[in-house]
Amino acid sequence: MSQQRLNPELDAQKLRENALTSIRLGIEDFERCQTAPSSGGDPARALSAVRNLFAGVLLLFKYKIAISVDDPNDAASLIFTPPEVLPQSDGNGGVEWAPKGKFKPTTIDVGTIKKRFEGFEINVDWKVVERLQNCRNHLEHLHPATTLGEVADFVAELFPVVRDFIQVQLEEPPADILGTAWQTMLLHHSFFVDTKEQCRKAWAAANVPDGMTPWLDESQCEECSSSLLTPGPLFIDDGASVERDEDTFEYLCLACGNTDLIVPLIVETLNKAHDYDPRDGEEPSVEDCIECGHGTFVIYEQNCLWCKTELEYTECWICEEGLGQSDQDNGGLCSYHAHTYEKAMRE
Repeated sequence: MSQQRLNPELDAQKLRENALTSIRLGIEDFERCQTAPSSGGDPARALSAVRNLFAGVLLLFKYKIAISVDDPNDAASLIFTPPEVLPQSDGNGGVEWAPKGKFKPTTIDVGTIKKRFEGFEINVDWKVVERLQNCRNHLEHLHPATTLGEVADFVAELFPVVRDFIQVQLEEPPADILGTAWQTMLLHHSFFVDTKEQCRKAWAAANVPDGMTPWLDESQCEECSSSLLTPGPLFIDDGASVERDEDTFEYLCLACGNTDLIVPLIVETLNKAHDYDPRDGEEPSVEDCIECGHGTFVIYEQNCLWCKTELEYTECWICEEGLGQSDQDNGGLCSYHAHTYEKAMRE
């Protein structure tokens, strides 16, 4: 059977049109969800904004793959989900691998797009794309009213991906093909970056422990999930310190106006990033520090991100087993050899 008959038909220009339409609709949804209901806004459009924007980017990626080859049939074979490849006898006592069935009517997923890009040397910042995908998946399970800040972050992070891809890979001016949607993204991204930098400068004066600063930057408002958090103005004016006044020091969310204690939020952000499932045999990588009591002691780094405490003894001097915080009173011995030593001393 020829490959022409195996492949569904592919219209590359239709991919492009659908991509641009999805991005424009996503931006329209974004503007609606960010507008107050009293002015015609609709918070429920937050999820559709993210869905449309992410889908639009993936369609742009598929369009680039499709136009990377001259033969439309080759393009279809790259875009549509290929048939399963199964082993069969070659008739001479050996094995040969051959596709079974036809190309499916569905198109390739994110993982396969990445492989196609690698094969055709098409470059994109996949760390950002994967982060956006995780954000999209996260938003699928939340009520729109609690995600407005996260949607704003999503659009801000999406901007450089779309800009660079259209300019470098498609070799077109983004403003020409995205129109008013491009201007909205540009203005929002500029506002977000400027505001984020203002937040960082404000926190620099609040004495956040150095080891916790990266986790402060990752923290999100507990009400709207925005990362645009700044110190409460009263605390800075009074010369308060996060490190010294952790029981009272609050953040202010610039997206929704929510205020709450900053230290529990930072610690929670750290621990969520190190989440584990004991049912899969995983072990914790963060625990409470025996010196400061915060849940900020990173086990594999053997130090506390809050108070900078480090282990005096890192491995047993007899068996070289790694030592933890609970072993520090054993004088450089693991629990087994410490017990053996104490038993020998009693005898």
